[in-house]
Amino acid sequence: MDIYNDSFIEYLITKKKDGKDYAILALLTLAAVALSAGILLLTFALMASGNDHGLGSSVGLVVVALVWYAWYLLKSMRNVEYEYIMTNSAMDIDKVMSKRGRKHLVEWDFKEIEICARIDDPNHKYEYENSAPRDKVYDLTGDKSRGYIYFVDYTDENNVKTRVLFQPTSKIIETARKYNRRSVFIME
Repeated sequence: MDIYNDSFIEYLITKKKDGKDYAILALLTLAAVALSAGILLLTFALMASGNDHGLGSSVGLVVVALVWYAWYLLKSMRNVEYEYIMTNSAMDIDKVMSKRGRKHLVEWDFKEIEICARIDDPNHKYEYENSAPRDKVYDLTGDKSRGYIYFVDYTDENNVKTRVLFQPTSKIIETARKYNRRSVFIME
């Protein structure tokens, strides 16, 4: 392929927090409060018994600080973005947590997919709702209320049937269609 025709597209989409995220945050906060209270009560009990010698109160405060630091780290990991990277016909999607950690999630080649279409496309509703069961399903969308959710079905080299839900830009879909007109559908 001519290097002047190569394509490279990056797109970062922020995952909207849902009820699960808020429930996890509430549980983390309750656990941190309970641990802190327990540690402080134990520290004060040691101090009141006279067996502390000043060391227990210092250690207790350090442990409470570590509990809240752990709470902060776990809370910030709920700030998720998905980075879509398309290089020619290959798509890679990474999960970026709090703009610090990165985890590679999935990759496919648009030349080798079974189908890519919008989930609300009436022409491909049957494929979306009634396709063969998938071994793996990834929901890598940002904000479902925004719409424009596509699904991609493919089978990888290990024969794992995979479905990915994602929210690409129109440029990503148009570029993918150049590589596979029979399997990538753009809803008019």
